Amino acid sequence: MPFPWLGRFGSARTGRAGRRRNRRAQQQGQGEDLVPQEAPQEVAERRQRRIGFGIGAVLLFVVAGVVAFGYYQEFYKPPRVWAGSVNNVEFTMGDLVSRIRVLQGVNRYQGGRVNLSTVPFEYLQNLVNAEILRQQSNALGINIQDEHIEAELRRQFVPTAATGQETDPGQLEREFRDNYSGYLTATGLSDADFRVIVEEKLAESALAGRLSEDIDLRQDHVEIRWIQLSVDGDILIGDVANRLANEDFVRIAQELSVPSQFADPNGYVGWVPKGAFPDLDETIYGDESNGIPALSVGAVSEPIFTNEAYYLIKAISPAEERDLNNIMGHKLLQETVTAWQRENLLIGTQAGTVRMNFNSRLYDWVTDQVFVTAPRIDRPTPVPDLLPGVPGIQQGPGTGP
Repeated sequence: MPFPWLGRFGSARTGRAGRRRNRRAQQQGQGEDLVPQEAPQEVAERRQRRIGFGIGAVLLFVVAGVVAFGYYQEFYKPPRVWAGSVNNVEFTMGDLVSRIRVLQGVNRYQGGRVNLSTVPFEYLQNLVNAEILRQQSNALGINIQDEHIEAELRRQFVPTAATGQETDPGQLEREFRDNYSGYLTATGLSDADFRVIVEEKLAESALAGRLSEDIDLRQDHVEIRWIQLSVDGDILIGDVANRLANEDFVRIAQELSVPSQFADPNGYVGWVPKGAFPDLDETIYGDESNGIPALSVGAVSEPIFTNEAYYLIKAISPAEERDLNNIMGHKLLQETVTAWQRENLLIGTQAGTVRMNFNSRLYDWVTDQVFVTAPRIDRPTPVPDLLPGVPGIQQGPGTGP
């Protein structure tokens, strides 16, 4: 035998079954009782139980894996997904949700609500715009300090005493603390959250001040009326245009035009400078480069469709040079700030220093996170506008004919 030690275990070809037969033969020869053999049915049942336990364990493992993956996809991963960046500063979807919740708190306090059909993407742009401005602040000469933020908080929340009324500084301080604390409680904001908002608004206000230096206080205006319809309404602007063939513009404006801070109930807007309503400029002022004439006096425009509203414009007086009033000055300044933001966003995007990541799946996740809002406040205390007016602009709009 080439391997003598194999003799102790029997031939290599004997195998395990053969060794079991040999042991039973030895036990019989020695008079030992044989181990009772299980019935085939019991063996089959035990085998089935083992198989069942194995399948159950595998299923439990799969279910646990699916649950863990779902938790990762739904709760762990989305808040950490990159949403946008400006140079080396990045924002996550969690940052976006946090900022929208801040907006929700402010809007609840003011008796409104967040429009989730547009807000997520708009607020991502706002985060990016604020960071672009922060990174350009030094070049623009903008430097917002803690004392500026504190001063703005006091401007908003310190009660104003009547002229000639004696005031107790200690009492004013207590009222300031109570007012500010009540506002934070009502909105669900932290002091740090609100100070960030104030800082960004002050920076935007400072930007507006810089840009206002390039706005001429005297420039061309055109006097107009409009019929303004809501984009969500049931009234078709084409039907309104057809009615104007036989009906008075003012009467239809009184009947159908939605309320606006820029027009009276008769649809009178007044003298409008170019740039105050960029979407209407081409209709009101024309575009020589594209051969589009200005709207003639007495003529009514074709329907104008914008993201905010639908319009029909009627020119009352031709263009003439006039001083900006306060309302149009504010509007022109706001549009100038918006134009600056769009331009710098475009420049950064083209240069690859500004990027945004937003798709429908992430949009749905953000919307789900901020869908539920707290109860509204019945009687909100109005918070002053943080955007100042243009220095030197006259107060008050004119009245329509």
